[in-house]
Order: sequence, then structure tokens, then C-alpha cells
Amino acid sequence: MRTKEENRAAIAEQFTPQRDKLGERFDALVDEISAVRYEYLQKRDELSKQPVGVLDANAADERRLNREEGMKWVLIKQKYGI
Repeated sequence: MRTKEENRAAIAEQFTPQRDKLGERFDALVDEISAVRYEYLQKRDELSKQPVGVLDANAADERRLNREEGMKWVLIKQKYGI
């Protein structure tokens, strides 16, 4: 798993085109999305690593986590107008 700093750097790189549009708010955007992404990665890594019997439960949990993260991203993007 990436460190918080690596995660933030990757997010900042992804949103570089919006830097001029957002100005001073760019760092706040990157911080918010980075925090959401890092939280998701931690939760995903905590899912059970046991074979076969747990796969269905893990898949359902991972889909739920993906939806939650996606909704958080949408809200953050709406907040910053991107």
C-alpha cells in the first residue's frame, strides 16, 4: 500500500489540470480526495485474505467500499466545481 504522501502526490498529479482553475483551493481539494482514497485503501486492505469461502463476502464489501468512495469523490468534485 502507498504511504499517505505517495497517495497525495498521485492525486495531485491526477488533478494538475485543475490547478489554475482552483488556485488556492487546489491543495484543499487534493487533501480531501487523498484522505478519502487513503481511507478506502486501508479498509480494502483490512478485508479478510482467507481463500475461497470468504471471496463472496469480500467482493460484496469491496463493491460497497467502491460505491462509498465514488460518492465521496462526487460530493468533493461538486464542492470544488470540477
